[in-house]
Amino acid sequence: MHRYFMVCMLLLGSSYSGLVSANDDGFSGRFTVHEDGVVLDTLTGLTWQRCSLGARWQAEQGCLGEPELMTLAEAKSAAAQFGDGWRVPSIEELYSLVAPEQVNPAINATVFPDIIDSSEGAPYWSLTPIAELPPLTYYVDFMSGRVDGHSDGFALSVRLVRGE
Repeated sequence: MHRYFMVCMLLLGSSYSGLVSANDDGFSGRFTVHEDGVVLDTLTGLTWQRCSLGARWQAEQGCLGEPELMTLAEAKSAAAQFGDGWRVPSIEELYSLVAPEQVNPAINATVFPDIIDSSEGAPYWSLTPIAELPPLTYYVDFMSGRVDGHSDGFALSVRLVRGE
């Protein structure tokens, strides 16, 4: 399973390269940005919140506040409070936002403007457990684009998704 996932991530990385370049403004047809702070990814069909949990979208001003760090259980609870189908993404969904040709951040910062580099990068939770290491869950570091795992009790940032 782990090897399969890593092969998928390599394939995803190569298939997504070029869709959003470092010089791209993020509106090249892949992302449809709405005034209410949500983004439709036309490549995957998923709808994302532009701001991380803890920040809120304000038209003309962007994301106000800073991403809140939370455990995976807190992230699931916060997503449930949003209702309307919002949830913590799978690792495949979350990794689909990585722009492999970019670093610091490794995500389109025009579309997702609130990525903050902490001393640990910018790690974001997924819901996907690591099958070979059951107490660990995958996350994506949006500063480096790296996928790794952490225990569910550690506090990371969260970006909610809905769809599929």
